[in-house]
Amino acid sequence: MSEERPTRPTRPTLLELSMLADGALSGAEAEALQARIESSVEQQAQLAGLRTTSEYLNTAMSMDTDSTMEIPKFSRPVSLRNFALANVATGLAIWLGQFLWKTIFGEMVLNAATWFTSIYLPDVYALSSAAVLYLITEGTAMLDTYLGLIVVTVAALAAVVVWWKRPRPHSSVNLCLCVCVALLAVMVVPAPASALEIRQDDDVIVIAATETIDDTLVVAAESVVVEGTITGSLIAVGQSIDIAGSVGGNVVTFAEDINIRGDVAGSVIGGSSAFSINGATINGDAWVAGESVTLGSGSSILKNATFAGESVSVEGTVTKDLTALCENVELNGTVGADLEAFAGRLRLLSNANVAGNVRFRTEDEDRLYRADSAQVGGTIEFLDMPDEMQPRNEYTELEFYLWQIAQLIGAFLVGWVLLTLVPSLGRLSIGAGVEGLKSAGVGLLALISVPIAALIIAITLIGIPIALILVGVWMLGLYLTQIVVGSAIGRMLMPENDSVPQTLIVGLLLVTVVVNLPFIGGIIGFVLMILGLGLLVQYLFRITTSQPAPAL
Repeated sequence: MSEERPTRPTRPTLLELSMLADGALSGAEAEALQARIESSVEQQAQLAGLRTTSEYLNTAMSMDTDSTMEIPKFSRPVSLRNFALANVATGLAIWLGQFLWKTIFGEMVLNAATWFTSIYLPDVYALSSAAVLYLITEGTAMLDTYLGLIVVTVAALAAVVVWWKRPRPHSSVNLCLCVCVALLAVMVVPAPASALEIRQDDDVIVIAATETIDDTLVVAAESVVVEGTITGSLIAVGQSIDIAGSVGGNVVTFAEDINIRGDVAGSVIGGSSAFSINGATINGDAWVAGESVTLGSGSSILKNATFAGESVSVEGTVTKDLTALCENVELNGTVGADLEAFAGRLRLLSNANVAGNVRFRTEDEDRLYRADSAQVGGTIEFLDMPDEMQPRNEYTELEFYLWQIAQLIGAFLVGWVLLTLVPSLGRLSIGAGVEGLKSAGVGLLALISVPIAALIIAITLIGIPIALILVGVWMLGLYLTQIVVGSAIGRMLMPENDSVPQTLIVGLLLVTVVVNLPFIGGIIGFVLMILGLGLLVQYLFRITTSQPAPAL
């Protein structure tokens, strides 16, 4: 009979090792399996790894389901080369769009848009006069509402504070007393009384020739006609203002079309698309702005006159100095002192008479036309434009560099404090490719839409404070764009540096230099601004809408 050989133990399977690591075997089975792998270093290491994995899984499974765990999203690091290529691609896309617009679509769009030229669009004077008209007609009610709200709020807070500080046994009595005092305070607040005579209407207001107003008149309507007498001043706002009567004080008027034909004892201040003074006598000064300003024949301004607009025509008399700031000036009347013109072209026609000097600020003496019969009592001087109105090279002035240094220091200090308080802002990065274009698109949308939304909100009565807050936040965001972009660029240039001040100052310095480059600095600055604004908007949207990650 042959001798029986001892059987060689088989190699344990991965399932057996996993059950041993999890403690799923009985005591005898575990001891037997442990004895089988004692001689194998490889199986011992495999068992140790399985036990470590089991501990991790047990720890994860035992976590509280209500706890939050943020799983950071993977983002590919953006190199400076990719960032530069993305910005070059954005600039080329903008240039290509402009080129196509001008060469291919320009004429087609213009031809299609000719239909809109027949639609009346009010100019800036019409829009402004409408806004002022609305404030005049609704301003008192708005002020009353806000005043009442403030008084009620203060009174209520005072009542609560007094009630809270009083002894508890008398709390109910004190509360009633405070409420009564608050109501009494609101009731005794006097309604705002007006020392002026105010007239307002949606259509037409006429001061008849037989009517006399012994006070200052504030009038607001779509059309205002003054034929009577006003002993005080006149403040008139509307679409069309016609003053044919006499005003004992000053005239302050703002409308789309203004015509003064009567006498004014004081000065005239106004703005209009078309401002005409015909056959009127103004005993004070005249400060008038408009697209076209006309001082007709038979009209007199007994003191100084200052006209600003697209075109100025003077056929009447200005007793003292006349100052004109416009594109075209025509003088066919009389100036009792000096004439100073900041204009593109000055024409002294046949009936022009200037008793003093003519100072024409221009770069080309040929822009002065003087008729043979035009009279100038003094001299004609050709002067340069003032320094404030002349184009200048800012790169040659020390003030420019000092201002840039001051802005850089201010942005650095604000950015350092901001990134210290909100470190997550310092981790924002400018993505390349689609991510960069998406950020720029979001920023451009926010740049345009926020002011429009604020204007729409401000139309309502209670929306004005909200609109002001919205505009303030929008302006703050525009300022912070430089800091956000500078921080991101600084980290791209110094990826191994974790110092916030160093990366921030390097990024801000580069941004300051780039946006001040000649010719292209403005375009680069605009691109960086909408990129930074887009990053801020996406960051705010992410932190306000983020949901806690589910527990494993």
